[in-house]
Amino acid sequence: MRVKQFWMRISLGAALAAVFPPAVGATPQFARRYQVDCTACHSSPPRLNEGGLRFLAAGYRLEGRESYRTVPVALWHTADLEWRHSADLVKGFPGRVELIASGPVGKSRAAYFAEWRAVSLSLDGSGRRQNRSGRFEDLFVRVPIGSDAQWALTVGQFRTLSQVDVSLRLSLSEPLVFSSGLPGARSTDTRLTGLRAFSASGRQPAVRAEYQLAKGRSPADGWFAAATLPLTGELTIPLSDGASFEFEARAKGVFLETYRRSGLTSVGAHAFVGDERRRLLTAVVTHDVGHRLAILAGIGTFHVLGVRDTRLSLGAEATISPRIVGAIRLDHRTGQGRDPVVVLYGNGHLPFGPPSFRQALRLQIEHRIQPANHTTTFALSHVF
Repeated sequence: MRVKQFWMRISLGAALAAVFPPAVGATPQFARRYQVDCTACHSSPPRLNEGGLRFLAAGYRLEGRESYRTVPVALWHTADLEWRHSADLVKGFPGRVELIASGPVGKSRAAYFAEWRAVSLSLDGSGRRQNRSGRFEDLFVRVPIGSDAQWALTVGQFRTLSQVDVSLRLSLSEPLVFSSGLPGARSTDTRLTGLRAFSASGRQPAVRAEYQLAKGRSPADGWFAAATLPLTGELTIPLSDGASFEFEARAKGVFLETYRRSGLTSVGAHAFVGDERRRLLTAVVTHDVGHRLAILAGIGTFHVLGVRDTRLSLGAEATISPRIVGAIRLDHRTGQGRDPVVVLYGNGHLPFGPPSFRQALRLQIEHRIQPANHTTTFALSHVF
């Protein structure tokens, strides 16, 4: 209990520090701070272009450009409508109200990121509303180490996978090869049982050591190798029972990855070795064709208690304009006797307002084609 209370205080303190940063800190709304258009960092928001990857790797710094004072947080709220054709179910609900803050830590090379959901609602498998309001999507600090910053240490709550940032996806659902989990040991507490599971795109308290070799023309390019120690738990400022603060001082295992990135192309391999005889091995490729077509391919083998299956995701996103993208993705998992899933989705982004008051509307539409699980989902967001 003392460990839990200690980490809860750390979580709350870090959140307040992020939401109310010092004057030298930055804001995640960099379009307002630097008075640039969204296309300076995004090929189609929230997906990053080469400029956005460079900006992120530099710790949210844009050298040589004047900055302006602005609201030090971003506000993202979304209304969702889900139509489950197979179950004859239609429900609308406010999916999220989210506060986001990020930027350099003072004049140091370190950078922070905090993303907290004051409202977090979704539908579970039975169609019931699930309330996880008060949880952190992310809450971490990344510190470069050494004069050449080849080493970096990340501490907090974040996704273990770094080659592909699933948070920046255009689809509503995550690619199966990243999101499908490996269950952990059962607990008398069903919430704790869920938190003991591991997936590459899952968030949990963790520590990551990263090494970058042979940097290219951008700080985002080069060879990367990382080892992450994910822990069981979830850092929250709880506003619902589904977002209770949980922390177990036990590691799920170790997640290893190595990849090479050049521009928007990357090739990588990942492995997880954990407790409960859990094993994972994946290979992932991303490639951009003429800034018009973004391709993702991932395949992996998953082992749990002697049972093995293969999971894969293949996707392509076509940029019609910086504001409109249409896409298709195929997800499949062997050993379950189910047909592959075809996901069709579109993303529309409409920025508006003067540079000092920049904001945007975003519409996402996703259609899932699979026998007995046929679903269409709409999400309308306002981001400030």
